[in-house]
Amino acid sequence: MPLNPNQVKTLSSGAHADGGGLYLIVRDRGERTAERVWAFRFTAPDGKRAQMEFAKVGDRDDIDRMTLSKARETARDYRFALKQHGTDPRAKRQLEAKGGTTFKEYAEQTYPSWCVGKSKDEPKQWARSMRDVPSLHALKLHEIDNTHIIAALKLIWFEKPITADRTRQRIEKLLDAAKVEKLRTGENPAAWRGNLKFVLPSARKLNKKKGHASLPYAKAPALMQALRYEPGNSARCVEVGMLTATRSQEIRWMEWSELDLDDAKTWLIPGTKMKIKGETADGRPHLIPLSDQAIEIIRSMSRVGKYVFPSDADQITEHQPFLANALSGCLARTNQRTTMHGLRTTFRNWGADSREHNFRREVLEFCLSHRVGDEAELSYWTSEMLDRRREVMQAWADFVTRKADKKAGAKTKAKKPSLRLVA
Repeated sequence: MPLNPNQVKTLSSGAHADGGGLYLIVRDRGERTAERVWAFRFTAPDGKRAQMEFAKVGDRDDIDRMTLSKARETARDYRFALKQHGTDPRAKRQLEAKGGTTFKEYAEQTYPSWCVGKSKDEPKQWARSMRDVPSLHALKLHEIDNTHIIAALKLIWFEKPITADRTRQRIEKLLDAAKVEKLRTGENPAAWRGNLKFVLPSARKLNKKKGHASLPYAKAPALMQALRYEPGNSARCVEVGMLTATRSQEIRWMEWSELDLDDAKTWLIPGTKMKIKGETADGRPHLIPLSDQAIEIIRSMSRVGKYVFPSDADQITEHQPFLANALSGCLARTNQRTTMHGLRTTFRNWGADSREHNFRREVLEFCLSHRVGDEAELSYWTSEMLDRRREVMQAWADFVTRKADKKAGAKTKAKKPSLRLVA
């Protein structure tokens, strides 16, 4: 039976159950004196039975004492945290006793080291994500739960869903790291699967923006022809990016040290330059076989620094790669509605529709630095398929660099009249 306030004051020595794991522990301290404390009994995450004394009995609540109603409320919180998040109450109390580190303090001392070796914009993006969730800044790491995360994200989730989801991923990474360093316990309240997925709509479904504009592959030769009339390094950068079906960042940051133009005829992109997935670098380098046309354009570039396609702006004082908008502007000047990423779609559609070559799907995906298959299949699949991909990339280069006038001439070539004998 549940205890009543009178029993809390008068019960003799022993452990007296109130229900839900809450116990009143009475210890005899001699004549007319007894120590009365509240305890919570539970099964720990490791499966062992445990007991934790969390406060003394009091007529009113203060720092060290609790009334019966307050003790029940505390025990209920312990049960919920244990069941929903696997949080051991003892670990949580230890963190509370230490005071703990605030979310902002931990973020500022942690994420800069994660940005080393990545894009120079990575620290700015982390800082922006932290500014987007000011309500979390002053909270101790062990205090943060689902309600705090949901309240912080809802302020930006519907306004800029994709950015908000990246912020969520960064928060999730920070809280995972804090758990490893024993600065918090329990499940990660910023996790998406099995957690926020049920209370927040998908960011991708909320995002009303259309995908990257892509060019029908039938127009790809015309685009390549138009680029030849564009002066400057940006046009050459777009040409090679189109011929290699690479992302904007990868082609803009191409370095001479990554190229083997004589023997292997390849370009090895380091894992640190590959697409960021889940806010961490994929870590796997990507080896690209270079077509004859791509090598010809690369050889035409002046070797004045580490970047193959240095920015046209003030190269006297600083040798830097192009910004993304430089390539976008170059494409816009050709009057073809497409983007660098859209050209990857153009390549993929061409490869899928090509009846002349009948390329395998996994080879085309590998050309785009995508891996096809589940974890078990990929663990056994270590081949680079270099020869097959070289065939694809050379066929693609031959397709986009063909001369329009040559094709037109073939269609309009007059046939010789046949001689007919008239009877």
